[in-house]
Amino acid sequence: MVARTCIAPIERIKILFQINTVQSSGTTKIGPYLMSVYKENGMFGFWKGNTPAIFRVAPYMATTFFAYEQYKCWIQQYETINETTTNLLAGASAGITAVSVTYPLDVVRARLAMQSEGLLKGKPYRGMMDALITISKEEGIRALYRGMGATNCGVGPYAGLKFASYEAIKSAFSSALHVEESELPTYARVISGASAGAIAQTFVYPLDVVRRRMQTGVKSYQGVFHALRSIAREEGVTRGLYRGLSLNYLKTLPNVAIYMSLYDILKQALFSGSEYDY
Repeated sequence: MVARTCIAPIERIKILFQINTVQSSGTTKIGPYLMSVYKENGMFGFWKGNTPAIFRVAPYMATTFFAYEQYKCWIQQYETINETTTNLLAGASAGITAVSVTYPLDVVRARLAMQSEGLLKGKPYRGMMDALITISKEEGIRALYRGMGATNCGVGPYAGLKFASYEAIKSAFSSALHVEESELPTYARVISGASAGAIAQTFVYPLDVVRRRMQTGVKSYQGVFHALRSIAREEGVTRGLYRGLSLNYLKTLPNVAIYMSLYDILKQALFSGSEYDY
């Protein structure tokens, strides 16, 4: 919740930047989007829609970290699997599990972000619950899971790379500083989180663009691969599939750095001196 609130302004601009091009000629500059949000809603406009995002991110991250620890314990039973592969598989499985549990809330968040900018046609939603009910009635339950295939295709490798990179970079810091992992300073965890987020995001960003397009329904695609091909052909790789990547780096690096390091710190504090061996 702390991490999501910190990067809410970047996330809002990023979503608008990703989806706007399919409704108009769009612009590749960020400035007009910043000015538009500020003129219409003022400074607090950059945090508009953060409440539904918090309602989504709290169970999402809780499920992610809980599932990661559980999958890791199960995979470690197979002694032939090394630590890096274990972290990769556990992270990927945890990401897919969390998405499957909370995906409708992500669809609603994207719709509300579009509505606030006047990009959504039809009767406006009165809030998060109204959006869930209205989408289910008018478009069917399947609409709440539109784009989940693209999301899982992206979140699996993203979460796997993120956790594996985070643990590997922390291990490198431990070796360089000659300390145990539990004794690492906070700055080492923050740098590890930011680096892991950058590595993972670079590989899977095109799928994030496809996910937003399919969630908001501003253009029809026959599937994930059709969407990737269409966007690349019509808009190009840089201006289409990687549209908004620089914004996403601004969001991802502090976001992952905050929640990964906070998770480590809070977990150590909660179980320090307890009977549990973590």
